[in-house]
Amino acid sequence: MSELLKATPTETVVAVVEDLTQDWGLDLSAPVGPSTMLASDLQFASVDIIQLCVALEQIYGRRLGFQDLLMKDGSYVGDLALGQFAAFIDIKLASQGVTQ
Repeated sequence: MSELLKATPTETVVAVVEDLTQDWGLDLSAPVGPSTMLASDLQFASVDIIQLCVALEQIYGRRLGFQDLLMKDGSYVGDLALGQFAAFIDIKLASQGVTQ
């Protein structure tokens, strides 16, 4: 497993996002956390979201089916909080029989 794999999905998602954005020079009003929004707070573009998904799947060593989170009714969602990513991972891992 990666050094970015933390005790909880929330900690892992936050660690990966912090790693991905460390050189972006963002001026955030609050620390990165579960309520941080990918697009509105971090200026993530679609390619950044794909990079995040790939990184998380590599860390967990499995496909997590992020398309179920990123698309609703055939359209991409507008923005997601890091906590939504973490909750999605938690549900996927539990459905695959993985315990944290």
